[in-house]
Amino acid sequence: MKKILMMPALAIFLLTAGCGSGDSGLSGNTPGTTAVTINFGNTDAAANAGAVSATSTIPSAVVSIRITVSADDMVTVEEVVPVAGESSVSVTLDILNGPDRHIVLEAMTSSGVVLYRGETWLDLNGKSLTITIDLAATSSCRLYVDVNAGADDSDCSNPDTPCKTITYALTQTDGNEEICIDAGTYDSAAGETFPIALKQGASLNCRGDNHTTIITNSSTTDTIVGAPSASVEGCKISVTNVVSAIDDNGAVITVNDCFIDGGSDINGIYLSAGSTVSNSTITKFKVGEVGGTGIIVSSGSPSITGNTITGNSYGISILSGGTPTINNNVLSCNTIVDLLNNTTGSTINARSNRWDNSTPSEVSGTCNLGEDICNSNFGSVDYTGSTQAASPCP
Repeated sequence: MKKILMMPALAIFLLTAGCGSGDSGLSGNTPGTTAVTINFGNTDAAANAGAVSATSTIPSAVVSIRITVSADDMVTVEEVVPVAGESSVSVTLDILNGPDRHIVLEAMTSSGVVLYRGETWLDLNGKSLTITIDLAATSSCRLYVDVNAGADDSDCSNPDTPCKTITYALTQTDGNEEICIDAGTYDSAAGETFPIALKQGASLNCRGDNHTTIITNSSTTDTIVGAPSASVEGCKISVTNVVSAIDDNGAVITVNDCFIDGGSDINGIYLSAGSTVSNSTITKFKVGEVGGTGIIVSSGSPSITGNTITGNSYGISILSGGTPTINNNVLSCNTIVDLLNNTTGSTINARSNRWDNSTPSEVSGTCNLGEDICNSNFGSVDYTGSTQAASPCP
């Protein structure tokens, strides 16, 4: 598992000559200064993964540290110390005496991306001291993927040298890490292998603006397969001729802020656990011979909240073993039925949704084309708080 940690004790002494006026900030052994030695760490890496540890080494992604010292009564001073190739670092510097000296440490890549940051405030009176500043990750990203600029020949931990495929990045983690994916199209032509099987706790964070990180699959498989506590966020997933766009695989996963579209004979999201689907658009899953549903709930009690589910043949289909909570969604313009309830004797919580009708049309038994709700096995739906969608279908 690739945890980016860093920094204790090889001595690098930073002594910057003063300007003679007493207000330069970092002034090499001049009167009116305090020698401050900074050690990096004393953070328990196991308890605070991603922070700077006093017993770990500098990761390859970090090539320099930037030290900034400021206060109301002194000129702000900034120094950059190279650390590439070092196993550990300690810095000693002379700082102008006075109250509220603000010291900021930043660990950077070769292109100046700040991976870690820490800070402290000191009152200095000329008495030398040694302090520890813990550096915390500025981003939760642990692995980086860029189909346009990456190569699958590293551990993916350096944002300046990202990997090319999501498939490869997942081989570089044991799970419980965030994989940040830049804009571009990720498909079999780019080297992706489907299904993309998530690992426990792994998070796919698609960072392209307006869903411009696109995962495209036309193989006869699932596209993304879940694992316990895994998540998918910000992605556009465009599929044809597949089993489903996302299958939680019986594990509790999170899907948030995704745009998922498809073609005939396929399904969008398949849920069989207490997963969460939120703030996403699921559209264009059309019926052919075997499929055409935006979200299928086969079992479990998933939460489906804040989504727009429109333009499918079936919006949401609940099989006999499912007990989802379906709140605050747009369920409109799905051509056969917006919500198909196949449960028997249970009441589905589908409150505060927006339908084609302010009071959704509802039938039991045989479903009619274009209904809002169909209870095919004579279960029931609680649609309290329903309103009409902004662009309802007739």
